[in-house]
Amino acid sequence: MSELNAEAVLASIVELRTSIAEQGKRMEQANAELRASIAEQGKRMEQETAELRASIAEQGKRIDEQGKRLDAVCERLDEQGKRLDVVCERLDEQGKRLDVVCERLDDQGKRMDKVLDELRVNNHRVGELTNKVGRIVEKVVVPNIVDKFNEKGFKFDTVSTNVEFLNEKKSGNLTEIDALLENGKFVIAVEMQALRKVPRFKGKKIYGAVSTAIAREKPVNYALSKGFYVLQQPDVMAVRIIDFPKGHSAKAW
Repeated sequence: MSELNAEAVLASIVELRTSIAEQGKRMEQANAELRASIAEQGKRMEQETAELRASIAEQGKRIDEQGKRLDAVCERLDEQGKRLDVVCERLDEQGKRLDVVCERLDDQGKRMDKVLDELRVNNHRVGELTNKVGRIVEKVVVPNIVDKFNEKGFKFDTVSTNVEFLNEKKSGNLTEIDALLENGKFVIAVEMQALRKVPRFKGKKIYGAVSTAIAREKPVNYALSKGFYVLQQPDVMAVRIIDFPKGHSAKAW
């Protein structure tokens, strides 16, 4: 039994050695595969590291470029800020000038109000004076005109001043006559064409007359050549009828 045990032990030892040797080979192969895997991973890591470094370098360049661009933008903003400061200063100056102008306008407005008040007073005075002059014309000048025309043989028996005629529809004025002289046959007025439309003057001879304070040669000669009587009024108290030149006479319409 001892011999059998020795042989069994020896066989076990041999098997153990064989198993250890196989395991050693397996371990060496596993170590080789592990080393190859580690080497492969190392290469990959080196490649990825290189790519990462390249990417970081590219990003760094881009960041540098963006930084330069940002610096340029900041410089432009600074320049624009300075320009804006100048514009604001100019606006402040213009605002001050505008304030001065507004003050002057206020002063002018006050002066204008005073002028308008004076004009209102003067207009009132002028209105009163005009009314007085109108009454003088009505009381003195118009009768004088009548006398002058009557001296020429018209014998007017009706005299009206500031006469207004309505149109056919009675909706408005047809014309307004400063002075209207009438008798059974003749009428003297200024607005002949409009006056011809008034029914009461149909069939009557209408003569035209114009009045002027300053008798200028050209307009006076033109009026006379067209058959108008020309009344010259050198002052509010006197009236004269300018004589027609040779070859011309009053024209009836």
